[in-house]
Amino acid sequence: MGLFNNPEEQARRAKLKAMEDRRVAFAQRLAREGFAPERMLFAQTANGGYAAVCREKGQFCLIVSPGLGTDEDFALERFDAPRCRVQEVYVAPEGMGGIFGFGKKSERGMEYIVTRLDGSEVSLPFVMGRNGWMEVTLARNPLLKTQRRRNDANIAWDMRPLDGAELEKALRVAKTYFPE
Repeated sequence: MGLFNNPEEQARRAKLKAMEDRRVAFAQRLAREGFAPERMLFAQTANGGYAAVCREKGQFCLIVSPGLGTDEDFALERFDAPRCRVQEVYVAPEGMGGIFGFGKKSERGMEYIVTRLDGSEVSLPFVMGRNGWMEVTLARNPLLKTQRRRNDANIAWDMRPLDGAELEKALRVAKTYFPE
């Protein structure tokens, strides 16, 4: 049995295809609505998806993708005055700090937490060693493209991992998106 005949690999590919199908339908809906923000900030979430924020037509917009393999759908919420808070993240290293596979590396950064219209919260984490991020312009926005992405690729794979320099850059950019 080869890698591509493996049932787990086939299940993973089916999940990616389903997620891409939902993304294309969401992008087509946004195109019909005329949704076209100049810039958008993405952060990878713990469930294999991502969250994004932007400003469009004077409103703060939050986009939440489904987690990989879930039955959820993409969501867009618009706010005139969003409720946001910032939470510092620091996890101390353990053992040998991840050297040679022993212990755990440290994590540091910030989480921007947005309270949704239903009262639940969405976290956009910018944490070194944990997740990735990207800021894109309208012309390069992979979420808003109405054509299928090659090989059903997850947008989270396009995001840059956060190391020390990237973390500082991401936090500077994030401050421009979130209200004080």
